[in-house]
Amino acid sequence: MWPFKNRPKLASSDEFPAVIDAMRDKLRSHGFTGEADRLHYLVHEGVWTTSNELYGELFVALTIIRRERSDLSRDIDGEIGRLIKSIDHICRWR
Repeated sequence: MWPFKNRPKLASSDEFPAVIDAMRDKLRSHGFTGEADRLHYLVHEGVWTTSNELYGELFVALTIIRRERSDLSRDIDGEIGRLIKSIDHICRWR
């Protein structure tokens, strides 16, 4: 059971690739193919020296998507915000 009732459970580092894939699929289904391709590349094709490097790249990509795509649905925008929070939470402990 999640002990903090007022705080949403954020994705852990083990769960994170699947969460990014779900966001990629949601972006693609709403017509944001370039953004979806970028997330796919970062998680599945990019080569990273450290996991912090991957998380940093994901943080930047998600921030850019949020900033440049004002036509995102509120649902997608909210999920991107939660992903950014998760990255911050994961990297804070490293």
